[in-house]
Amino acid sequence: MKWGVWLIAGAMPEDNHQQVLQDSLAYGRAADELGYDEAWVLEHHFTGYGICGSPMTMAAYVLAQTKNLKVGTGISVIPLEHPLRLAEQVALLDNMSNGRFIFGIGRGVFVKDFKVFGVDMENSRDMMDEWVDVMQAAWTNRHSQFDGQFVKFDEIELFPRPLTLPHPPVHVVAQSPSTIEWTAKRGLPMMINFFLDDDAKRTQIDLYNEIAYEHGHDVDNIDHSISCLAGVGDTTQQIVDASRDRLIKWQEEFVRASMIFRKENMNMKGYEWYARQWEQNAIAGEYPVVERVDSNFKINPIGSVQECIDKLNKTVEITGVEHFLCGFESLGGGREQIIESMRRFKEEVIPHVETRRKSDTAQTTSPAENTISEIA
Repeated sequence: MKWGVWLIAGAMPEDNHQQVLQDSLAYGRAADELGYDEAWVLEHHFTGYGICGSPMTMAAYVLAQTKNLKVGTGISVIPLEHPLRLAEQVALLDNMSNGRFIFGIGRGVFVKDFKVFGVDMENSRDMMDEWVDVMQAAWTNRHSQFDGQFVKFDEIELFPRPLTLPHPPVHVVAQSPSTIEWTAKRGLPMMINFFLDDDAKRTQIDLYNEIAYEHGHDVDNIDHSISCLAGVGDTTQQIVDASRDRLIKWQEEFVRASMIFRKENMNMKGYEWYARQWEQNAIAGEYPVVERVDSNFKINPIGSVQECIDKLNKTVEITGVEHFLCGFESLGGGREQIIESMRRFKEEVIPHVETRRKSDTAQTTSPAENTISEIA
């Protein structure tokens, strides 16, 4: 099994920004010292939801301060940068870290980012497809050239060459069915979101496996990961009482800053799935942020040691995934308390989470035998 830690760097209005960043870096060092496998940094712009605007810079800093920890971008919003610049940065970090860098990517959902940086958000899916083609060509070929819809260049040679062959690992945050399909066609591992219950996670994996199988990928050996909020206390209620208000504010900031749920953006090409999710909540009479936060406490490994163990074992049993990315920082509580929660989780919870052979749950049957209507 693999265990990672999210370095979220979320800032409330009253927080000191330098302190927030220094705390996140401290959690990265603690993860390395405690024996976690990975740390993941985020990319956000113009919002306290996350104040790291350059995941490559932060990843480089964490890599330099740790010895064994792998560090990933979770995610790099790749349509906002030229793909060759990204390919160079990934290869550079791969070499400087001796192969400890992981490139997590996504197309982004924050409308303002695209407007400010002058990128047409409705092209984000096509751009991500082309960007990955450009980067993989640059990493795997001594010389490459490209004549695409968005990017054109004559023959170039990328320096430095990647240390990890054929290229550093690429993971994809995939939420909407169309992005899951795109990820599956390429056989890239998914990073599955923390707000989904286990059955919804399983449905995403079933959809992925059907399409990946059709395209010749070995679904038993794809390293999907599940993001989760995590925290160990005496009881779940103790953590809820201490962190619910902060978590609601944090999620409200996502809704406000992303702007993806505003009426004028509901019909944006490529983002229709988000509009449907919002409408379904409205029809059900639910206030999405509060309902989602309360659900998060129930479905994520938050609570007593035994509660965390039971929830994780259930997730492994249903999904077959054995790679978890834990967001201790999102629950707040101060640096010492968060590191103590990380320690208890590593020493008291993780040893009791049972592995399960992926072939027990992987859908390797013919596509006709799978059912994916729940998410399509």
